[in-house]
Amino acid sequence: MNIADVMDDLGTALEAVDGLRVFPYSADRIVPPAAIVGWPDPITYDATMARGADTLTVPLFVVVGKLDARTSRDRLAKYLDGAGDDSVKDVLEAASYTAFDSVRVQEARVDGISVAGTDYLGAVFQLDIIGPGGA
Repeated sequence: MNIADVMDDLGTALEAVDGLRVFPYSADRIVPPAAIVGWPDPITYDATMARGADTLTVPLFVVVGKLDARTSRDRLAKYLDGAGDDSVKDVLEAASYTAFDSVRVQEARVDGISVAGTDYLGAVFQLDIIGPGGA
């Protein structure tokens, strides 16, 4: 799997969430609400024999606004829903991809997230990805 293509595919899928600004790379400046696709950690090679598949764990950072604002809480809650048009889990797991075979949103953790020295309320989603290992 080409990591850049995987990150771009995830970003394209997230564009289906209305109003969410998507960065399929490490952004140094954002305007919430925003989703930032992080670098995979770990990358596991040879998940199946003969280079059949590799797996990635990719963090997805979704930031919504001030840490203490009620509107931030309400906005983040809709992204954390397990289903629906604004559900990060639902949107990612329902999309079609070209750079990998499948994605599973394993978990989400609500936390303060710092971007370029500014703290935001947000969540870190853990994405488990499997795709072709190569020739």
